[in-house]
Amino acid sequence: MLQGDIAVRRNRNAVICRGKSCLWSKSAEGWVPVPYTLSDNYTSEEKTLIQAAMEEVAVLTCVRFIPRHGEPSYLRIQPYDGCWSYVGRVGGAQDLSLMKSGCLHWGIIQHELLHSLGFQHEQCRSDRDKYIRINWGNISQDKERNFYKMSTQNLGVPYDYLSVLHYGKFAFASDAGKPTLEPTGNPHALIGQRVGLSCLDVAKINKLYECNICSYLLPDAHGAFSWESKKNPNITSCVWLIRVPEDKVFLQFESFSVRSSPDCSQASVTVYDGISRESPILIDKICGNIAPLAQISSGKFVRVAFTSSRIGSSFKATYSSLKCGGSLIRTTGNFSTPYFPSKYPNSMNCVWVLSAPAGYTITLHVAPFSLEPSPGCSYDYFLLRDGRREAKKCGHLPKLAFTSSTHSVIVHFHSDSSVQANGFFATYSFSPLSPRRRNDVQS
Repeated sequence: MLQGDIAVRRNRNAVICRGKSCLWSKSAEGWVPVPYTLSDNYTSEEKTLIQAAMEEVAVLTCVRFIPRHGEPSYLRIQPYDGCWSYVGRVGGAQDLSLMKSGCLHWGIIQHELLHSLGFQHEQCRSDRDKYIRINWGNISQDKERNFYKMSTQNLGVPYDYLSVLHYGKFAFASDAGKPTLEPTGNPHALIGQRVGLSCLDVAKINKLYECNICSYLLPDAHGAFSWESKKNPNITSCVWLIRVPEDKVFLQFESFSVRSSPDCSQASVTVYDGISRESPILIDKICGNIAPLAQISSGKFVRVAFTSSRIGSSFKATYSSLKCGGSLIRTTGNFSTPYFPSKYPNSMNCVWVLSAPAGYTITLHVAPFSLEPSPGCSYDYFLLRDGRREAKKCGHLPKLAFTSSTHSVIVHFHSDSSVQANGFFATYSFSPLSPRRRNDVQS
């Protein structure tokens, strides 16, 4: 075993993956199938976790981990002794170990899978001395080989401190309180995360396997993305995978112009509540010039898929991580600040999206209402959006009442890092517009 988790066969002289001899073969359709088996010693929940980590790779690259059906070369994933893998395809039944205790974590699973695709550790890159300093004095002699440089294919991709293949700062330290690895220029930079693939990890896979795919990983707590067909005239499909660090995803389209056609057959956007196309749908195949309603996911993943027949389309969207909130689609219901009627926590962002059927309005009653008062409600606030209308409130009020002019309302609660109050309790109901009111709205 080299570098802690890279297996080496006794009849092989090196672990360097050169050329295409140790890469998995590419199909005529442009996909890279990697057959695998999963030990029956894993529970169904553990198998689901491993397969979900594989699916993130599949969404963003041309690699497809597929259950084995007689293929001679395949990954044999077992809960052996630790977390380890061979580098690249070595032929035959190729062991990959994911021990039940300590290895069944999203980023660790992907770390070993990337080894099996042909990737070395990031800090062992041939150009690593420009970016990382090895504190050899804090590494025992028998562990030094874990930090040796390799003759690597860097694929023209920048050095990546956030790669899922990078060691942590204290890896193999003799003195656990002192780092063995320090980024040059910024000793405090985060390195060695195991949350999941980094954007550059995705770029490296796509370069190594020459994937002809349009994909973007959005791994931050908040961000934005957009599309313009005129800037990408030869691309007919693209996917954005939002993966916030924790909690839920709040997704809004700021602008939307996707060429309309019957059944949206010429161009469309679909939003999934999860990683794969088998995940529940948040926004079903949509086109036209009306931005879809804001959505809140049930977890930390959202997949946005765009398809087009090279006709003019564009859109802009933003997303953020939410600690609380949700999508409210029942005819009646209620929601409140966290821990109501006790004081709400500091540093909270909650969003509720109330979505009634077309031709309905939403009536909202809020009582009691108690948020930290401030000029302009700049500290803690209740913000209601109804189309282009906004109402921002804070302080202590006996009650609030509101009837929407559209069939969708967004309520945003924010608390800062200081003063707390008891918050609010809200009830809502959906009501059909009267014929006269409906005509007024349409006109």
